[in-house]
Amino acid sequence: MDVRTLFSKIIILIYRTRQIDLQDNDDLIKTILALINTNDNTYNFAGNNTTKNLKEFCYQLLDYKEPIPKEFILEHLGVILENDNKLFNTIKDNLEPDYDDANNKRVITAIVKYLNNFYKEHQAIELVSKMSYDLKFNRNKINNFSEYLKNMIAQLEPLTNTTNTLKDPALVNEIDFENLEELSTVFEEVKGQNNNKFIYKTGWQALNRMTQGGIRRGEFVTVGALQHKYKTGFTLSLFMQIATNNIPVMYEDEKDKKPLLLRISFEDSLTNNMQFMYQYLKAHDGIIIKKNDFENIETEEMSKYIVSKLTKNGFHIKMMRVDPNQWTYSNVMNKVMELEANGYSVHVLMLDYVTLLPTTGCIQGPMGSDKKDLIRRIRNFCAGRRITFITPLQLSSEAKMLLRHGVPDVDFLNVISDKDYYDGCKTLSQDIDLELYIHLFTHKRQNYLAVRRGKHRIPTVIDNDDKFFLLKFPGLNIPILEDLDKEDSSLKKLPSSASSSDGNLLDELL
Repeated sequence: MDVRTLFSKIIILIYRTRQIDLQDNDDLIKTILALINTNDNTYNFAGNNTTKNLKEFCYQLLDYKEPIPKEFILEHLGVILENDNKLFNTIKDNLEPDYDDANNKRVITAIVKYLNNFYKEHQAIELVSKMSYDLKFNRNKINNFSEYLKNMIAQLEPLTNTTNTLKDPALVNEIDFENLEELSTVFEEVKGQNNNKFIYKTGWQALNRMTQGGIRRGEFVTVGALQHKYKTGFTLSLFMQIATNNIPVMYEDEKDKKPLLLRISFEDSLTNNMQFMYQYLKAHDGIIIKKNDFENIETEEMSKYIVSKLTKNGFHIKMMRVDPNQWTYSNVMNKVMELEANGYSVHVLMLDYVTLLPTTGCIQGPMGSDKKDLIRRIRNFCAGRRITFITPLQLSSEAKMLLRHGVPDVDFLNVISDKDYYDGCKTLSQDIDLELYIHLFTHKRQNYLAVRRGKHRIPTVIDNDDKFFLLKFPGLNIPILEDLDKEDSSLKKLPSSASSSDGNLLDELL
């Protein structure tokens, strides 16, 4: 790409952004300037390093935070570009019009797209060049070729989407008010959310109140908790509750698809998951299955039982265990698209848990920016497909210190719920639709699970009293039972009387 074009775009961009007091794109400009090689003599005249002089002048312009007089810019360019009237006149012609804010923004948007595409192209060339060099001269240093290739593809994948394509890949949804069909589709979703048509009821009345009916299709839902505080047990319970308490409702464009609930574990084995699920479902039938009982139950009987329970309403169920070190976010997306190609419509995607994925291919920057970008990529992918995404998130050591410094267990979630105590990134909540927090603790020899709602991205609000509740574990190795269509089992505060229950009742639960 001609370096003169880059300088022209950059100078015009700086001038136009200062006209409307906007410095949001300065980092992009500095990034592009850093790529320009001032040692290249291709664009130097009469012993003058024109490239270097232009680059220094651009940095000088970036120091201005107020509107820059066009006469100042043209005066300096007249000296630097004394041997390039074509470039000087191009910049001059683009600086001359006195645009209003709207037209300034249009020019800025066009130039930013141009520079972003240039940067993507540069990154792609660098990656391909590196790969070519590695394969030609460092092949003996690549121990796992398949993994090397997978990592390179993951890094190239986000660079393949350009703003020059017919459909902007960043576009999740769009409405043209001249197209009644598009408007009708959106209002179908509005009706569905308000009459609970596209909402999944959970098995706990208090959680349904907390979420104003349940979990919506397309929501990005997180369950934040400290280590070993029932994250897997809680999310597995939600997974089963969605299957057993809801009948699949299909949009018009997925009528011929098979509704699918997909759970991918990056941590716990499917063996442990299935044991918990079997015990959970049996407990709701009034049968307590202990660890030693499994020896006397036929495997076929267990298989038929769990299938009949989870598929009775019409959902298809798939569960996977994946080594997260061998996957990236693109593998998750590819799996969903593969299932779609095989006739499924993924209604729920549950990852246990998403931040275990490597951030290969994500934006690298200040601490936590890669995880934030990972969350954003998966959220946008799922939102465009109306997939409900659910994942546990680890809370930070700072949150744990609150307990050590005396915050009571029962008040812990109320203290942290709006303060972004996520491990590894302080701003993850910006890209989350529904935040749930849970905390497992013992009080007077009885175990409780506290549940607190944080952010919920919907237009209506609930009473503060409904944003917190407690659930009590009923006994030794028995998961928390559902109370849908029964007496509400939730509590707002701890009972004052002591319990005779075993304080270690959760030793074998997830």
